[in-house]
Amino acid sequence: MSRRRPGTPATTQAHLEVLPGKGRRFAHLRQLSVFYIILALFALLLLQAAYHWLEPFILSRRLQIVTAAAGCFEKKVSVEGLLTRPEEQLLTAPCSGVIVELAPSGERVPTGAVVASFVPLSAAERQGFEETVSPAESRWEQLKRYLWEWLGLGVEEEEPAADRLISGTLPSWLGEPVPLTVAEAGLLLHRLDGWEGLGERAYLHAEEFAAGSGEEFTAAEGVWVEEGQPVLKLIDNWQWYYNLLLPLDPGRTLAAREYVRFEFAFAPESPVIGVLTAAEIDSAAEEVRLTYCIERQFPGSEDLRWSAAEIVLEREEGIIIPEAALIERSGGSGVFLNRGGAVKFQEVTVVGSRGDEVMVEGLEPDSMVITRPGLVEEGRRLN
Repeated sequence: MSRRRPGTPATTQAHLEVLPGKGRRFAHLRQLSVFYIILALFALLLLQAAYHWLEPFILSRRLQIVTAAAGCFEKKVSVEGLLTRPEEQLLTAPCSGVIVELAPSGERVPTGAVVASFVPLSAAERQGFEETVSPAESRWEQLKRYLWEWLGLGVEEEEPAADRLISGTLPSWLGEPVPLTVAEAGLLLHRLDGWEGLGERAYLHAEEFAAGSGEEFTAAEGVWVEEGQPVLKLIDNWQWYYNLLLPLDPGRTLAAREYVRFEFAFAPESPVIGVLTAAEIDSAAEEVRLTYCIERQFPGSEDLRWSAAEIVLEREEGIIIPEAALIERSGGSGVFLNRGGAVKFQEVTVVGSRGDEVMVEGLEPDSMVITRPGLVEEGRRLN
């Protein structure tokens, strides 16, 4: 049995309670606050750096700053006229019959070349085979069917009469194919528009051309033609003519120029030079007749007869800026420039205009022009 020492207090029996600590929570909140403050400062620095980096782009977009560039203004006049070529050589059918062979259109042929072959067939014989078949069939199909019936061959024949026709095996009443040869070299064309043989000078108004345009003919295999009928033509494709009938203004201006530059509607991206070969000024009729010779060829242009074009009268080079950038002052016109980060006024002289652009003198190339001058004033710092 233990004994208590003298002077030692007796042990007190009591319930002990553990209280939750609050100092650790406060420390955690302090750490989060410091983290968010640092993050906010970092974001602010990043935003400020981005603003300084993007500021020129934002400013340029807001003020619509453009770089003055060198360019050219062209003064043009729109015209319409007739296209002619040396094309007096029309090739006529040597007999009445059906075209069975045809040289390609748009290709040059040498002297003595066979450009077409014709199976002789009179008008009465043609009427006979056209009446024996459905009108929905083509003439070539009608002729083949007619030949099959004449030779006593069926449509299912392995070697149809049409193939024999091309190879030269023909019924005696038809005779041998008649060739068509050319007497000189040239560019062969299948299309005839009725304006052939006009020569170098031919002047028409647009209304006259529209009223005078008649029925065209295009040669093709299987087409029946009459003897002596023009079926093909040869042209000289080394040069062609553009004939214009114009009022006194700008006709007299053009008549004084030996060379002009054309931009044709069928080839707007390919300007050509025309040489003036004929000029007639009719003061009484207030008309000017002009003919230009052109030696550059364009694919497909040989079949054209009427075309619009633009003639470049003047070409001026200089500094071009938007018209919106101009500022009117008592002393004249000028613009605001971004020069070294500050707004500076520069006096200019307008020498030409085109749409919403102007050509000016007194401005250096690559100048930074403010096109919304109402948003700034002279002397303002832009950065």
